[in-house]
Amino acid sequence: MSENIVEYISVFLSSSFKFVFGPLQGKAYGLPWLLTAGLTAAGMMLSVVLFTYFGQYLKQRFFKTKKIFTPANRRKVTLWRRYGIIGVALFTPLLLTPIGGTLVANAFGEKKEKIFFWMSIFATIWGILVTLMVYEAGDLLQGLLHNPKP
Repeated sequence: MSENIVEYISVFLSSSFKFVFGPLQGKAYGLPWLLTAGLTAAGMMLSVVLFTYFGQYLKQRFFKTKKIFTPANRRKVTLWRRYGIIGVALFTPLLLTPIGGTLVANAFGEKKEKIFFWMSIFATIWGILVTLMVYEAGDLLQGLLHNPKP
């Protein structure tokens, strides 16, 4: 039982840094896909909550000030101007990482309630989709490795 808890915590915490790590670990541990999807979405939301409430403090404390006008920052501004919080939340799990997407949403002054709402919607959707893709791809690859064609 205690080793299951360690696996659950591992999937949860890894998803808070890089979304796709949760489904990959869940599959590797042999966890049910729905549990993995839930832990993945919850892990992302941990980052969203922490960096929404403590992001400014953490940024000042641990990150050095970088150049403002970089190509990456220009892309973030373009994303925000075109799609707002919905677009940032949509792309956060796959492109921006949970921490990055949350920092972008907060940097543009979005209300916390909207950040939590839209991030939780897309964390759930992407958690289910990415987990299913990882599990299906893993099963397909396992089948190919165990039954190679002549």
